[in-house]
Amino acid sequence: MDEDNLNTPEEPEGFGGLTEENPSRKPMTRERIAERAYLISQSDQAGTDEENWLRAERELQEEQEG
Repeated sequence: MDEDNLNTPEEPEGFGGLTEENPSRKPMTRERIAERAYLISQSDQAGTDEENWLRAERELQEEQEG
């Protein structure tokens, strides 16, 4: 272990960082979906929890594709 990195936790490769397929996009994780679904639930266009979750997945997928 390098002493210079004692205070820097190691992050798993590909987690929250750049992906090989599209280096400018973060991978879609349950955490990101949950965060987006929460934001949707707080908006005027909120639906049920399930609808908010599905909308969050769809929006994040569209962001990654486009």
